[in-house]
Amino acid sequence: MSGTVYSLIPALLTILLVICTRRVILSLGVGIISAALILTNLHVGESLTTIGTTFYHLLFEQGGLLGIFNTWNMSIIFFLLALGVITAYVVLSGGAFAFTQAIIKRVKTREGVQYTSFILGLTMFIDDYFNALVVGNVSKPLAQEQKVSRARLAYIVDSTSAPICVISPISSWATGIMGSMAVVFATTGAEYNTFSAFLMTIPYHFYVIGAIIMVVLSIRYNINFGEMKKYEKGALQGNDRSVAHAEQAKLHGNGEVQSSKGSIWDLLIPIVTLTGITVATMFYTGFRGAMMEASEYNLFFNILDHLDLSVSLLAGGFAGLVAAMGMTLRHVKNGEVTGTQYGRAFLDGVYSMAGAIMILLLAWGIGELIGELDAGGFLASIITSANLSASFIPVIMFLIAGFMAFATGTSWGAFGILLPIAGSVSAAIDMSIMIPVMAAVLSGAVFGDHASPISDTTLLSSTGSGCEVGAHFRSQLPYALLVAGIAAIGYLLYGFTGSLIVPYLAMIVCFAGVIVYGQRKKTELMVVAKESNQ
Repeated sequence: MSGTVYSLIPALLTILLVICTRRVILSLGVGIISAALILTNLHVGESLTTIGTTFYHLLFEQGGLLGIFNTWNMSIIFFLLALGVITAYVVLSGGAFAFTQAIIKRVKTREGVQYTSFILGLTMFIDDYFNALVVGNVSKPLAQEQKVSRARLAYIVDSTSAPICVISPISSWATGIMGSMAVVFATTGAEYNTFSAFLMTIPYHFYVIGAIIMVVLSIRYNINFGEMKKYEKGALQGNDRSVAHAEQAKLHGNGEVQSSKGSIWDLLIPIVTLTGITVATMFYTGFRGAMMEASEYNLFFNILDHLDLSVSLLAGGFAGLVAAMGMTLRHVKNGEVTGTQYGRAFLDGVYSMAGAIMILLLAWGIGELIGELDAGGFLASIITSANLSASFIPVIMFLIAGFMAFATGTSWGAFGILLPIAGSVSAAIDMSIMIPVMAAVLSGAVFGDHASPISDTTLLSSTGSGCEVGAHFRSQLPYALLVAGIAAIGYLLYGFTGSLIVPYLAMIVCFAGVIVYGQRKKTELMVVAKESNQ
């Protein structure tokens, strides 16, 4: 049943269950079981073996981390645990409170807090995982202080992580994309410089650009669709139902202890250490790899191509953890925090990430099994066998990439499969549309990633922001669908006109309509905000 329509069943079943039951772990578990059953032709014993083998390889790898662990997966898990513990110590030391008070003196509005998170998201363009986790954690206390819902914060974080990385030439995404593009150009005979081609795709990223614009408009005009409106009202009234369970105790002050003499440095030093060491290690590993392998490209792009993110996350997470523990230890020595509280903070930090790690493992598991079912190959075969007009190719590739990323939970998997297909189709029909079609694939992959409840970036954005995963998925979906609709119009118009001006004019008109809607609906939440402040 691999590579057939049946290969789509696990992903679609999981997504349907998430929407209907709002229980992510249950839904992922059912999806994994169904995928294993389909892979083994409904043989129960073999299905259990397949599931066990899949999770074994997710955790263990011969010659990997410490000789036995899967290097990439364990580095992500360790980074999550480190962030949880760092957050616990930053709170215990009083650094989170001091930082919040310092920022609130300068950022005194809900709108200002959201813009702060937005700007932080745009500046951390090295990697989307790193972006989502760090920006979310730094912004949480600000959101809480100004009664911004965690669903809103997670939406801002998610919409400035992958979108900014996919158009940044200095990011973990850029190296993967340019690598795929180079192969396409070599096989099709397209005469493009890979880096120049990457830059040329940027104006055609209609969804990516639209998603960033939508964040700005939603902040400026307080635009709330669907469940986002409910969560924002709840936050203003002191009952934010989008907060993750692990965060509930913190919000309600359930015995949480923090030093009364904390300073902003108790937060800044761990976060700056975490960020600085991670980025420095990225470039160190990239430089070392570039020196060991001769290439026709210049040194700078060789460095980007050889970045080792797993090692960087391990180094940055460990350094940030040591810094946070060291800063808090000063308060223990001064008698402001007890040794028991110090030890418990470590355990609380680990526990706060347990649910997220479980969901992440399940998401990885279903992703592996869906990959073995070759759901992407099935969708790709439909594209290649269809007799498409050149005018429809950009919008069709955008929609197919979106659906593929939505169903599989991975934007990298979607564009990894579809970029070569997009290049081949473009070369066969009209070489001039190759760059726009590649951009359509990349934008569609980001859209599918945003809209999917089984996407790792959906999970990490919600985890970093302290938002319940289902709440983030449901509240972000209307924004993602709206921007995707606008982007689809843009790709359709580009296909028929061959002009960038026409799609952007259409997008301006569409967003003007969004502004009008936002102005009409803004008053209601303003009333709630006014009442909550009285």
